[in-house]
Amino acid sequence: MTGTTDNKRNFIVAGLIGFALILLAVMYFTPIWWVALKAPNYPPEAFPDGIRIHFHFNGVFNGCTMVESDEVQVDEVLNCVHEMDVINHYVGMYPIASGGPVERVLSQFLVSFLGVMLVGFACRKKKMRIMLMSAGFGAIAVWMSMAMYTEGGVMMLSDGYRSSLQSTLDLDVEDIQNWSGIEAVTETYRDTLGVYFRQQEIIDPKVATLEMWTNGVTIALLLAMVVMAVGAAVSRMFYWLLILIPIMLPVFFVIDYAGWLWYFGHNLNSMGAFAVKPFMPTVFGQGKVAQFSTHSYPYTGYFIMMLISAVLGVAAIIRKRQIEDEA
Repeated sequence: MTGTTDNKRNFIVAGLIGFALILLAVMYFTPIWWVALKAPNYPPEAFPDGIRIHFHFNGVFNGCTMVESDEVQVDEVLNCVHEMDVINHYVGMYPIASGGPVERVLSQFLVSFLGVMLVGFACRKKKMRIMLMSAGFGAIAVWMSMAMYTEGGVMMLSDGYRSSLQSTLDLDVEDIQNWSGIEAVTETYRDTLGVYFRQQEIIDPKVATLEMWTNGVTIALLLAMVVMAVGAAVSRMFYWLLILIPIMLPVFFVIDYAGWLWYFGHNLNSMGAFAVKPFMPTVFGQGKVAQFSTHSYPYTGYFIMMLISAVLGVAAIIRKRQIEDEA
């Protein structure tokens, strides 16, 4: 293979990786999935999409919009996250904000972690790859440690996470600005669990367990950075993991999302007004719970995620052929 062909392939792979990194940033700020509940007591004239919420990487946000018509007079948009929590608590389901707390607070660091992996994959020169990945992972490690464990660290977390946090707790930014990331996670969890189900003997152990998991995942992510940086320098298998893991992101998301739905449906609180058997909420498509029809579908961010996988797949194929030709 000529040097011109080799350079051309390097340029194409770098371009594809650069495009994927841009998409990764856009995806982070875009709703990934939406869920809606519809029932006769929520007429389409006032709720055309039902009680709808949007899942982002860093939080759960209101999916309801202002409706203006001759038949309906609305002064402000209904907070459908709170409304869905009210509906769910009647059957003993915990508040939405209690789901995926570790994933949400660490999401910006996880996405940045994937970004550094992709930069490492794009770089063919081993020494340069080690330098870039070490610098990138080192910056993430410092950023994450300060955000999670220093006073005021919550202000280093994404605007979306803080917005979701403030909405959940009904607090102003001045009320949370001195919290660390760990405090933000535990206080939100404690508050959301206690909104409808005031069983302190159950809540306190759950909060302690969450804190343990948050610390554990944070440490695991730090160790993963070291393993990836060292492994990509000495092992071809680790080099390919730099792109294979980001390619699998849509699968990882669905697994995590489905896992939390299972948890919510199989851990119903006995203080719920109505007794229902444990159930698996609908992951994709339309379902029914009591008088409500449920709707759960991917949204813009998930399609961007799939596009990222496709772009990275093309980059991986080109790089594989390039390496084979050099052998």
